[in-house]
Amino acid sequence: MARRATGPAEEPLVIDRAAAAEIPSSDAVREWGHGKRAFISSVMAELPNERQAAAAAVRSANASPVMFELFGGRDADPENAYLGEVEASDIYIGILGRRYGKPLPTRYSATHAEYLHAERSGLRIASWCLRADDREGPEQSFLDEVRTFHVVPEFASPDDLRAQIEDRLRAIAAEDLAPWCKLGNVVFRAAEVSDAGGEMQVLARVRSDEVAHALEALRPERMGHGGEGRFTWSGRSRFVRVLSMKSTTTSARSKTFTIGLEPRDEQGDGLLEMSVSGYSAEDLGEAALRSALFGERHPLAGQHMGFITEMRDPLASLRTARVSDEITRPLAELLIADEMIGSGRASRLTDFRLGAVVRGVRRLTVGWEPPRRYSNARPATRTIDGHVRL
Repeated sequence: MARRATGPAEEPLVIDRAAAAEIPSSDAVREWGHGKRAFISSVMAELPNERQAAAAAVRSANASPVMFELFGGRDADPENAYLGEVEASDIYIGILGRRYGKPLPTRYSATHAEYLHAERSGLRIASWCLRADDREGPEQSFLDEVRTFHVVPEFASPDDLRAQIEDRLRAIAAEDLAPWCKLGNVVFRAAEVSDAGGEMQVLARVRSDEVAHALEALRPERMGHGGEGRFTWSGRSRFVRVLSMKSTTTSARSKTFTIGLEPRDEQGDGLLEMSVSGYSAEDLGEAALRSALFGERHPLAGQHMGFITEMRDPLASLRTARVSDEITRPLAELLIADEMIGSGRASRLTDFRLGAVVRGVRRLTVGWEPPRRYSNARPATRTIDGHVRL
């Protein structure tokens, strides 16, 4: 049965923090970039060549550059139009030069307003600054603000900027394409996950001795019958039994694991499919996630019935794990998928955004499709948005 929030405390996560993402091929990067939008932000009059270099770098990853030069005629107010384009993008590319730009009625320049809106909207932030000693005071203050929360490399020329942006996009693609997996409480990267329906095979390169030890403890010969638990990866989660566990030492600091898994039927929690007091199972699933992540009051709390569908905060274990900011986002997505899909509240995640830390909190957006309960009706996707401390 799926564990309830009132059940025993979960084991601490064992994470392979040293796991490096494999550098993807050019074809893999282009496949990753298809459909993604990168907003390019700078003072237009000062850096026209740098903006074109940034656009070329974005196109090299098969993503779409979003920049004022390409907006065309709009009926909307210009400020609202470009902020809307920021919000509809996936990545923010900021280019800071010598000039701050003309302040808007908000007293921020357009570039500064775009940066702040990108943070509020949960975009991936990537910024660069021109190597210069004669920056305007407001621009230097803006650069200092960005550097408080993000690494901001310098560039010397448009070609240098293009090369750096291409490298950064490849690194982001590598993080997204090398899936993090969770087997029980063990978290590691997989080079490959094969799912043949009745049997699964996972290939992983592990660098942490602690993670290697935890995986080896799941060998069938040690457990007697093989460990059982959830296996979560790439927005999917299944209850499995470990069939085999083969490890090969490839260097003094890493082991390659080949793990055989057998998907098993997990008894669902019938309470999670109930409608209560006019709330559908889907309504209660959303309320449980809002309560767990954002601390919102559960609609059944006043009736002392919130315990029926409550869940633990999926991110609680990540707060104490002390992982780098670079892997916080994919691990947060993994843990939310593990809770939502593993418990049967969702069939898949449809959207996930976790922004940078701004005044101690991050903006989080999660979208999912509830499980289909009737063969002739596909449930509508649901989305929640709020702020979390992580």
